[in-house]
Amino acid sequence: MALGKFGTNLIFACLVALLGLTAVTSIFIKANQPGIRQTESAQEPSGSQMPANHPSVEAAGKLADLEQLIIKEPQNPDHRTQIGNLYYDMGQYDKAADFYQQSLGIRPRDPNVETDLATCFYYLGQSDKALEILDKVLEYSPGFPMAMLNKGVVLVDGKRDIKGGIAVWENLLRSNPSFPQKAELEQRISQLKASAK
Repeated sequence: MALGKFGTNLIFACLVALLGLTAVTSIFIKANQPGIRQTESAQEPSGSQMPANHPSVEAAGKLADLEQLIIKEPQNPDHRTQIGNLYYDMGQYDKAADFYQQSLGIRPRDPNVETDLATCFYYLGQSDKALEILDKVLEYSPGFPMAMLNKGVVLVDGKRDIKGGIAVWENLLRSNPSFPQKAELEQRISQLKASAK
């Protein structure tokens, strides 16, 4: 029985080696045949040359799976939120905002989703809309850390309201002494205060 297993393994190893040799030979022949050289603009983009904001193969697969889940479970907001998160991570903030709004249409007043939606509007150059959403979140969820953090960012970087942003961040740090980004935020506050002198 052991000899039969050895023989099967030997045949399998020979087949793998033969397939590998065939692939190498095919590549060599194709590389050495004369042909028309494509210009860079006509070539398919490689992984490192993908257009900006283009979904990776993995993200495209996740998007397709989530879109199927939306069809199966149309009243589940989480699938729409996850699609929004994927688009957000790709920097496609308009598409992310659309899916976050769909999610909120099913389950309103979700502070995480609304904060991400506000951030999308900030990146889309709509700071006033972002502040409106963040203020709404902080009305029904006072002290929600990510809304406070992002409100400070929108005030400082979007509206150039340094004092207002610092005040929001200092309030955040007072109300959340163990905030994960505490050190970075304290450093940013110090830099802003120093530059205002």
